[in-house]
Amino acid sequence: MGMLSELPTNGPTDPIKYYKRPFIGKLYLNRINRSLRLLTNEPVGRVLEVGYGAGAVQLALADGVGELHGIDLDADPSVLARFLLARNMRSRLVRGNVYDLPYTSDYFDLVVCFSVFEHLQDYRRALSEVHRVLRPGGKFLLGMPSVNKVMEAAFFAIGFKGINDLHITRPADVARDFAEIGFKCTKDSPLDFPLRAPLGVRLYYNWLLEKP
Repeated sequence: MGMLSELPTNGPTDPIKYYKRPFIGKLYLNRINRSLRLLTNEPVGRVLEVGYGAGAVQLALADGVGELHGIDLDADPSVLARFLLARNMRSRLVRGNVYDLPYTSDYFDLVVCFSVFEHLQDYRRALSEVHRVLRPGGKFLLGMPSVNKVMEAAFFAIGFKGINDLHITRPADVARDFAEIGFKCTKDSPLDFPLRAPLGVRLYYNWLLEKP
């Protein structure tokens, strides 16, 4: 777990406590690690994380990018900024909304976002905003949990209540609009359990999208 175990909870929707549980934590980490492995090892210039929370993904990205940014609606930027600075890491963190990203067009080389889009009613607007702030050739690493009865039961079992009211958008809905918004899907790496779907249950979707 390393520094991950030291991350403080940051905001009312921060799931960091689940990363620290013995079995559930491995699944939470696996979904992120599978997604990050879709990226190459080449240096990346400007990177934005949408929904940074406690900062688990910020830690993973900090050493390999030229300029790291983060935006979150609920998390306190100062909490994570202090944690990163104490470890000689820096990120330009703001509190804001994915529907209105406070950045100029064609600004980022990479945008990453995990477990946010399932909460969005107007996911097309969010996709369009991410597309706008990416430069041509830029990448969008997007992760979403499955939204179905099996996942509702699983989330309820680990302590989430009313998850069916919070998870309102399915991965299939978002994926159907990639091309219309202007994205091309270049890679994907879903997380299935205990076997690859359809023999197992699909828990999480990861896509690497490109803005041509």
